[in-house]
Amino acid sequence: MARCKLADCTVATDGRCLEARKDNCPNLIASGPTDDAASNVSAEPEDQGYGTYPATEDLYSGLPLEIQEAREFSSRGRAVIVALTGMTECGKTSLLARLHQQFQNGPVGGYDFVGSRTLFRFEEMNWLATVESGVESPKMEHSSQQYDNSFLQLTVRRHAGDEPPVDLLLNDISGETYPEAIISESVCERLLCLRRADHLAVLVDGGAIADRGRRHDHCAKAKNFVQRALQTGQVGRKTVLHLVVTKRDELLKEAHAIESLEAAKRLEDEFRARFTGSVGWVSCWQLAARPLDGTMPTEEVVSALFAAWVSSTRRYEPVQLPVLSLQAGARDFCRFMAQ
Repeated sequence: MARCKLADCTVATDGRCLEARKDNCPNLIASGPTDDAASNVSAEPEDQGYGTYPATEDLYSGLPLEIQEAREFSSRGRAVIVALTGMTECGKTSLLARLHQQFQNGPVGGYDFVGSRTLFRFEEMNWLATVESGVESPKMEHSSQQYDNSFLQLTVRRHAGDEPPVDLLLNDISGETYPEAIISESVCERLLCLRRADHLAVLVDGGAIADRGRRHDHCAKAKNFVQRALQTGQVGRKTVLHLVVTKRDELLKEAHAIESLEAAKRLEDEFRARFTGSVGWVSCWQLAARPLDGTMPTEEVVSALFAAWVSSTRRYEPVQLPVLSLQAGARDFCRFMAQ
C-alpha cells in the first residue's frame, strides 16, 4: 500500500488521501515490498553461475614423515631406508644438510633429485648454516627425540638412465636416545625403524677420536650400539652397516694427526672383525660434512656414501628369471620360439 509524505495523511492505513487526490496526489510514495513479501525472499545469495566449490585438499606439511605416512612409499615400491645414529653433535644433521645442499648444485653420486615430501625440514636444518640467518658462524640444531621414528624423504633417479625412481627414507635417531638404547633393551626395541632399515649408519665424532679424553667412550658406544641392535634382532644379515667417522678435519689437526688417524683405523678394523659375520657387510667412511675452516673438499665422499645407500640393499633378493629350454621340433610351429 502507498505511503504519503505528509505526516497527518492516513492513506497508508485506511486508503483515504488527506487532499482527496487519490492516485494523482504528488505526495504519494510508491509502495515497496510488503512484510509478507520480504519474508519470502531467500536469505541465500543469488546463484551467479559459479557453482559449488570443490572440497579443500590438505597440502603436505614438509615435516618428517611418521611411520604410517612412510608406508605409502614402502608399499608402492622397494623404498630404501637408512637409519643414522650417533652421539649428540656427531654430525648426523650436518650430513643430511650437506646432501640437501649438494642436490641444489646438480646430481649427487650419479643420482638426480626428483622430489621430496619433506623439503621444509631440509630447509629448516640448513637455516642456521646460512648467512641470511644472521648467525656469526654456521650452526646445526640437534636432532629431536620426537623424530626418532620418523623419516626425511627423497626421490631420486639415476642420472642419464632409464631406471625407475628410487624412494629414500632417512631416519635420524636423536643423540639423546643413542646412549639410552645402549643401556636399555626396551629403549632400543622402541626404535621401530631399525628393524626395517636397509642401511644402518653409525656416526662417530672425529673430534672425539682426536681427543684422548673422549676417544674411548665414543668408540665403545659405537660398538655397543650395534651389539645391542643385534641382540634385539633389529639388525642382522639383511642390514648393511656403515661406520662413518665424521669431522675428518679434526682428525688431521697437526698436533695429533698421526695418532688420531691410527685410532680411527683401529676402530674401523674392530668393526669389520666384530660385525662382518653378523650383518650384510661393513663399510667404513671418513668425511667432513661441514668443515669449520672450509678448506677440505667433502662432496666426493658424501656423494659416494649416498650412492651406496641408494644402489645397494640386502633386504630384497635379486629376482631370478626362469631359463627357457627350447627343444627342436619336427614342425615349424614347434620351433616358433627358437627363431
